[in-house]
Formats: sequence, structure tokens, C-alpha cells
Amino acid sequence: MFRRAERYYPALAVVLLLMAALACSADDIIGQRSVAPTPTIPAFATATPGGRVSVWLITPTGQSGGSAITATPFGNVVAPAATATAAYATFQAATAAAGVTFSAPVFQPNDCPTPGNPTPPVRPATFGQFAQTIALYLSAGGPTTTLESTIRSWGAIVDTHGVLQADTDLTGDGVNEIIITLYDPGTYRANAPSPGQMLIYGCAQKGYRLLYSTPFSAATMLPELKRVGNMNGDGRAQLAFTQQLCTNVCTQSMQILNWNPLIGAFVPLNDVLIDATNAKVTISDVDNDGILEVSVTFNPPVDPAAGPYRRTTQIWDWNSASYVLALTQEDAPLYRVHMAYDADDTFMQGDFRAALKLYDKVRDDGSLQAWTSPNDYAVLRAYATYRKMLIYAASRQSKAVEDTFNILQSENPPGSPAEAWSQLGGTFMDAYKNNRSLKKVCAAALGFVTARPDLLASINGYGALNRTYVAPALCPF
Repeated sequence: MFRRAERYYPALAVVLLLMAALACSADDIIGQRSVAPTPTIPAFATATPGGRVSVWLITPTGQSGGSAITATPFGNVVAPAATATAAYATFQAATAAAGVTFSAPVFQPNDCPTPGNPTPPVRPATFGQFAQTIALYLSAGGPTTTLESTIRSWGAIVDTHGVLQADTDLTGDGVNEIIITLYDPGTYRANAPSPGQMLIYGCAQKGYRLLYSTPFSAATMLPELKRVGNMNGDGRAQLAFTQQLCTNVCTQSMQILNWNPLIGAFVPLNDVLIDATNAKVTISDVDNDGILEVSVTFNPPVDPAAGPYRRTTQIWDWNSASYVLALTQEDAPLYRVHMAYDADDTFMQGDFRAALKLYDKVRDDGSLQAWTSPNDYAVLRAYATYRKMLIYAASRQSKAVEDTFNILQSENPPGSPAEAWSQLGGTFMDAYKNNRSLKKVCAAALGFVTARPDLLASINGYGALNRTYVAPALCPF
């Protein structure tokens, strides 16, 4: 499993499932879904050849697929959210005590203003006044077509950036809500992320009120709608969007909103923010079960300081309660160090036969690329040979242990770039000859590792996108 900037600790077991080729759904991204899905839970189909698939069997806590991201509030809910939440809590308590079922209060009735043709509003003096000005114009019966052209004249919707959409009923009251994403014209920058906000309006008491708004600051960039329509098979429409947070660097997160009629507010369907930094987001039915999944494919920019990258795709799926990280797939390795990671993971799963084949690829596959270290090939080749010694020792193949050590020693003589790995192999071999308890043999080997910090340094110099090994990983018995 791919992790960024974390220590490498062996996994005891990983269950492999198979994943379908990720297919974009051209007509199913924005707008209502035409056919109600039938929720099932089939297995994912075949993964990318040579890639790796990891599956979460329980909902992970605080997992993030991309760079570290600072969570921002899910958004601002306009009154009566506070009283509604209190009422909901009261209903829950009463139901638990008396076993009574309460009907949901209606906080947003089907009560729209009479259509009219009011004078379009003048651009407000500050961006903070935009939301109220828009609500007043809609409450006066202003048409959305005129509103969109007016917002464009303010410089808040530019070309294809920013949107006014009024074709989907998000609340289930039979009336379409109005969704607007718009820039702050005063801070707009062409061809660069610029501050913006998303606003959702709905009918109430012969007018329009703001049902939801994303946080706004100089660091919150224009939200981007990814889907407005049903996703999880409940027959109602959800709203999925991404938004960048730009401070020293830009990170991007995604969330999926669903209207809760009991409390009269939008609530997130993903309990954990979906990290989409340096990633492409696709919403489609990956496994053909009638439920839409969120696919996040990370393809980080080449950065020597961050180390070699490996394209990774995360699949977030509906588990009947929320969208959770269900599967992670890595592309086949391009770099030798990533093949070593795959071999190590397979080793720790106990599949020694497969691990030996992968370590042989680390040693001999000429198509694998080196990173910037001039000793990349020599070090990883020696590392793979040493790991083969461990496998043979665990398999009680004494002759193979000795033969592999002889190869390690002959390929890495004194003065060579990977000499330290040959010396580690020698320490392991000496202890192995005198004591067949692998725990005691590893104690001797790890004593050598502690005395030679250059060993760990030689495999830990691959940047923040890659692993950091600790001493026990070099002899985990």
C-alpha cells in the first residue's frame, strides 16, 4: 500500500480484490441520474497488470492518499440549523426513551416567489455582500438567466469558470435548488487559482434563503462541481465538489453533500475529507453495481526533493452509511525502489515464493529506472540479495542461505558502494551458523544495523513521497 512520508511497518495481512478499469461516465457527472440504481456489492474486476491493489476491510481513520492536507469546515449552514439540530437531538432522545417514531419537520417548504422581472442588481461594494444581494434578487422573482448574466457582468463568473445551475432538486421538495460558484472579482487572477465560493439557495416563505455556503477567505479557491445528481442509490440527488486551499502550497479536498430533511441542512456523506491534491477526480460506476464510486488518481509532479512518484488510484465507495476508502491501486513500478517496496510487502505477507521473484526483478530487471542516487542500482541489488537470505533462512534452506550470501559478498567487495550490505549479510551468516533461532540471529544483525546508520540512509533517501525504514524492518523475525 502506498503511503507518503510515513514509517514503514510490516503489514500482517492484505486481502487482494480485483478492480475494474476506471471508466469515465460522460453523461453522468452533472445533473440527475436517469435510472434508479440497484445497490449490490460485487467484487471489483481485474486491476492494472503489474499493479498492486490494497483493500480496506474496515473504515480507516484519518487516512489520506495525497499530500498532507489541512481539513477545513464542511461549510456554513444558514439558520435554522442550530434550532433544527437541537430539535433532532430531542427527537432522538425521545425516540430512544419511548420507542416512538416522529415525522420529520419541514424546514424548507415548497413556497417559491412569483416569477417577475425586477431590475438586475448593481454589483455590491464587497464580495461579502454578494450572497445577500443574490438572495434578494431571487426573492423578488428574478429569473436565473438574468442573474447569471448579471453575475458575469460583475466579473464573478468568467468564461467556463464559475457556474449557475438550477436543474436539480437537492432537498426532495419538488423544487429545484439554485447552485452558484463564483469568484471574488477583486482577487481574480487569470490562469491561476483564485478565491471563490459556492452558494446553494432554496425556496422558503415566498422567497429564497441561503441553504449552504462554503467557507470563504483569500486561501479558499473557487469550488468545482463534480456531480449534481444521485450517487448512492437512494433516489435523491447529492452534490459533490472539490475545492483548493492555497496557503504556502495548494491542497485540494472533495466532499459529497446530502440534504437531511429532519434537521433542514446539508450534511457530508464522507466522514473523512477526500484528499484530491495533485489528482484527477472521476465519478463513475466502477464495479457496475448501480452505485457511483469516486476515483481519485494521484499523479504528483516530478520533484527531486519529493522522490520518485508512483501513480496511485483510490476508490471511495458507499457502505450504506457514508463514502469510505474501499480500495487503493498502484500502477506497475517504473522505478527500482518501488519494485523493492512491492517485494517487501509480499515478503511480510508471508508469500515467500512470490517475494523471491520480485527480489529477482529488483536485482535483474533492466527496464526499471534508477532515481538520482548514483549508487541506486548497486544498493538496491544488494538489498534484494540480503532479503533473499532472510527468506531462505525462514524456509530452513541452509544451503540456499549460504549460496545467496556468497553472491552478496562477491558482488559487493570491500570498497564497493554497497559494501555495508555485504557486511550485514556476513553478520547474519555468522549468527545463523551458530544459532538457528531467527530471533537471536536477527538480534545480532540489528546490532550491526544500529552501528551502521549508513545502511538505513542508503534506502531512505527517496524523498517525502516514499518510505522511511526503521531498523527492525531489516530483520523482522
